[in-house]
Amino acid sequence: MSAASLREELTRESPRGFRIAFPPGWRHYPVDDRGRAALLRDIAERAKLVGRPDVDAALRRKAREQFDGLRQSRGVAMYVPGAEATAESGMPMSVVASRWLAPAGTPLEADVRARAGAEVVRIDMPHGTVLRWVVDRDGASTREGVLTRTVSYVHPEPGDDARRGILLTAGILHLGTDETDRMADALVELADAIVETFRWS
Repeated sequence: MSAASLREELTRESPRGFRIAFPPGWRHYPVDDRGRAALLRDIAERAKLVGRPDVDAALRRKAREQFDGLRQSRGVAMYVPGAEATAESGMPMSVVASRWLAPAGTPLEADVRARAGAEVVRIDMPHGTVLRWVVDRDGASTREGVLTRTVSYVHPEPGDDARRGILLTAGILHLGTDETDRMADALVELADAIVETFRWS
């Protein structure tokens, strides 16, 4: 980050808060030391219940990597279904909230379309505009060797600064079979329903 962009980041007014509703059983982890410790503790407890220390180690490593990445990319929070909610779908899913800030002189929507890497759909809703896109990655492109479907949503922040917003990213892991493809489609619908509850504070 340049000195000019750092100065701008420090002097601009604080970003607005938001609220969003999740189904029962989902857990909220703020992107800070407290949230990181809570997530790692929950992972260890769940791995202990199923007797899989190898899974514990892999998930803890991935969680640490995600938190490090979120801290570097204006991450705000991670939302993960607890054991009961995960059992209902049978597939891993998470939602991450991050701040989006377009470069000076670039409108937010133009920046989103330039950086999304996929077709962006603009959806005008009663509570505001949402920019949505979907990216599918095959198993060869992920360390875990599974397919990943990522659904991203940017909510432009109301106000005079047209460069700021919140990025909500839903990540879904699946195996690419007909059955898991149908389940992934259902989880995309769940992500859409969750994001519809987003409101600025």
